[in-house]
Amino acid sequence: MEIKATCPASCGELLQGFILGGEKLISYPIDWYSEVTLSDKKGLNSSGHTKAWHAFQLTCEYFGAVKRELPKVSLQVKSTIPVAKGMASSTADIAATIGATAKWLNKSITEIEIAKLSLKLEPTDSTIFESLTLFDHLKGDVIQSSKWMPKLGVVVLEPLTILETATYRQDNHQAQLLENEQQLAKGLDYFHQAVTQKSIRLLGKAASISAACNQTILPKPFWKEIQEVTENLDLVGVNVSHSGTVVGILYELEKTDPLEILFELERRYVMTFYSRYYFREFARGGVQIIS
Repeated sequence: MEIKATCPASCGELLQGFILGGEKLISYPIDWYSEVTLSDKKGLNSSGHTKAWHAFQLTCEYFGAVKRELPKVSLQVKSTIPVAKGMASSTADIAATIGATAKWLNKSITEIEIAKLSLKLEPTDSTIFESLTLFDHLKGDVIQSSKWMPKLGVVVLEPLTILETATYRQDNHQAQLLENEQQLAKGLDYFHQAVTQKSIRLLGKAASISAACNQTILPKPFWKEIQEVTENLDLVGVNVSHSGTVVGILYELEKTDPLEILFELERRYVMTFYSRYYFREFARGGVQIIS
């Protein structure tokens, strides 16, 4: 038997911070995936992904599967998602493993159950949900499911610097989070309007507000230059990884050539810091069983 499951990456968050009385976020999935394979075939080497193995064991325990009664299984994780950059690489590995394991055990599992199990290992991004979702990534509560996934392109800007989420969370950012609460409330209001009106422009406003707030917590280099390019080219907006190092520039696929964005960034020396870039699109979120 062989089971394959995927879960997408993100390029940071559209919103993150102190929202509605506590820390919450809205991640957005992009077309970049972690693929997890469970197999009982002999000779198939298992990868050394410790988090994925922990997710496998946790899911078995959740469904009451006794380890000694399970057939020998190999677990492989295939992913090129950058690690420790704020692109939900760990969430993708863990969630895909949980989904594959549930299928392996012939059990059904919901998005909420995947979220709760993932949180037993580490804080989780909302890319585990099919549509844009306001999510308490520390408690596992869904605050609002939008039932909407807009069609947008994103230029992902990746620097060489890394930042593990666990390392970020060691610092106390409470004061800055509280200072940004009022502005983030405006961002959330724009998000609600965007969902109601299916407006990518309002979604861009929400993301840009949250990204600007994050400059007081985890500032991104060349921020003014990135904003300038976004405004001059009339792009949708900017978002950042609030606990990582990547930046996303959001644009309309039918209207904008991403190479033009890249040219303007290079002209302002932005790419001297963000030495890697990728052209990606918003994608359906959640765990998908592909075989």
